[in-house]
Amino acid sequence: MKYFEEYIKKFDMNNIMVKTKYFHSIRMMALAEELATNLNIFTEEEIVACKLIALFHEIGGFETTNNYNLENSEEDYSMRSIEILFDEGLIRKITPDTKYDNIIKVAIYCHNKNGLPKNIDDKMAAYCNVIKDVHKIDTFKMVLNSPYLDNRIDEFPSQMAYSDFKIFRRVEQKVAENNADNILVVLSNIFDINYSYSYVMIANENYITKLIDSLVFTDNKIESFFKQIENVLNNYLKRKIGA
Repeated sequence: MKYFEEYIKKFDMNNIMVKTKYFHSIRMMALAEELATNLNIFTEEEIVACKLIALFHEIGGFETTNNYNLENSEEDYSMRSIEILFDEGLIRKITPDTKYDNIIKVAIYCHNKNGLPKNIDDKMAAYCNVIKDVHKIDTFKMVLNSPYLDNRIDEFPSQMAYSDFKIFRRVEQKVAENNADNILVVLSNIFDINYSYSYVMIANENYITKLIDSLVFTDNKIESFFKQIENVLNNYLKRKIGA
C-alpha cells in the first residue's frame, strides 16, 4: 500500500478516471484476499501475492485522463502495468524476492483476457482465475457507482448481444449496440466465473437485483423482460452456489 499510494500521488484524485481506478484497485485487493482465503489452496504468503496482483493490476491505467464510462471500462492497461512494475522497477521497491515475478506478470496480463495461456501449471492458473473472478465481481460495483452510466433503457437488447446471453455465454462489449446491450455485457460476467465462492460473493452483494433496480425503463414490456432476466440470473447463482 505504501508504494501504491506513493505512485498514485502524481495523479489528480479529482479526476473521475483516477478516482474510479483507485477505489477499484483497493476493492480488488480486498476481494482477492477474501476469495483466495476461502479457496483453501493458497499459503498465507501466496494470498499476499494475490492481493499485490489485484492492487497493481491496472496501475498502468492511471496515466489515462479520459472520463470513465462503460464503453471504455475494458480498455487494456495490462502491458503498461507490467512495464511500470518490472521495467520501471516498482516491484523491486516492494520486494527483492523474484520468485513471484512470472506469476504477477501472467496474472496481470490475463486478468481481462479470454482463457489462459497454454502449458501453465494449476497454481499459476489459480492465481489468474482469482484475479479474473474478482475483476468481474467488482465490475458490478463500478457500474453501479458510475456517474457516466446511462441507465435509461428504451429498447430491447440487439439480437446479436441477446443471442449470446440467452445461451449463458459472456457478451463481448464490441457487439453492444445500445444501453440494453451494455447492461447484458455486465450481467453476463457471471457466465465466465471460475469458482463457486465467487458466486457466493456476487449473491451476498445482491448485485443482479441492484443493477436491474438501478435501470430506468421507458416501456413496461422492456421492464418485464429485464425482470425475467433478473429471476433467471438469481436462480443461476443459486444453482452455481449449490454446485
